[in-house]
Amino acid sequence: MSNTDLPQHFIENVLRFKKSYLDFRSSVEGSRFEEERRKHEAEIKRILSRENLEKLDEGGLLTLANNLYAFMWWAKKEYLIDYWIKGAGGLDRLKHHLMELLYSNRSLAERFDEFRRNVKGMGVAMITEMLTYFNPREYCVWNRRAKEALFKLGLTQAATLKVNKLTGEEYSLIINTLKEIASLLKDPKILPNPDLLDVHYFLYYVLTVVEEEAEHVAEESFEHDDIVGMLLNIGRGLGFDAMKEVTLAAGARVDVVWLARIGNLGELRYVFEVHVKGSIDSLLLNLMKAYQDPTVQKVVAVANREELEKIKKEASALKVLSDKLVYWDVIEVVKINELIDELMSRMQNLGLTKL
Repeated sequence: MSNTDLPQHFIENVLRFKKSYLDFRSSVEGSRFEEERRKHEAEIKRILSRENLEKLDEGGLLTLANNLYAFMWWAKKEYLIDYWIKGAGGLDRLKHHLMELLYSNRSLAERFDEFRRNVKGMGVAMITEMLTYFNPREYCVWNRRAKEALFKLGLTQAATLKVNKLTGEEYSLIINTLKEIASLLKDPKILPNPDLLDVHYFLYYVLTVVEEEAEHVAEESFEHDDIVGMLLNIGRGLGFDAMKEVTLAAGARVDVVWLARIGNLGELRYVFEVHVKGSIDSLLLNLMKAYQDPTVQKVVAVANREELEKIKKEASALKVLSDKLVYWDVIEVVKINELIDELMSRMQNLGLTKL
């Protein structure tokens, strides 16, 4: 993605969806969804104002999390707030870095990169959503779905940008591109002055109406962190407390754990290890150690089809894992993650869930 003008075929695709998008915005469902988003915008602007940011506490951070789509499915957001504070080195440091991100006179690229370096636990999707609600004239949401929508509209350069490894310079270029899209969406009656929250709404709409053209997902387009993010999203969507990089009692550090607390039964865990490349022996050893934890119900190896066959062959000689190891194809993970996202969006549009 560069500073050059948008390609003609991309512009034509945007204009092709424009009319139906504007019609949808004018519908009862579309209007309700837009009203909900603007409520979140007002609330986050209030929380992150200079005056309120200086006295921000755990309660304010919890309200912030409750107004972000990225954390809709987090059952216990208090854990998330604690993670943010620890990741920044304390509440005062977190407030300092938020102040620098939002109010410093330095370039966006510098502010974005510095915030990413100094605050752990806040990913690109969360940071850019927060920024967009804070100032939708200057910032945009960048997540997997936005990237996918741009690609479907014909902006093939979007495929080269990683969601979780976005730099400040790349984010600035994305903003410039989405500002060009905003100018294409102008309509004197329905949308006379669109901002980048409107553009994100448009990209979301495109994904809901475009039929899936490919019969399979290009597995190589997903990195380890992408798949981990999907597993977290699916787990939370199913009602689990989902955490990443968890060290279990047996000494195994695993990629993802889904945790359920069931009355007097205590805690039940499902453990996931993502394999993209590297040692299969190491993966199997980690899963064997994890299963020694009495609360672990199943251990799951997640990989593409070819790698799963290799894992099955290696695991067949290990009786301890014979009836305990589940194999999950990355293609299925991607499909289920998309269904979870679709379910979240539709339930929100119906007013059955609130952020």
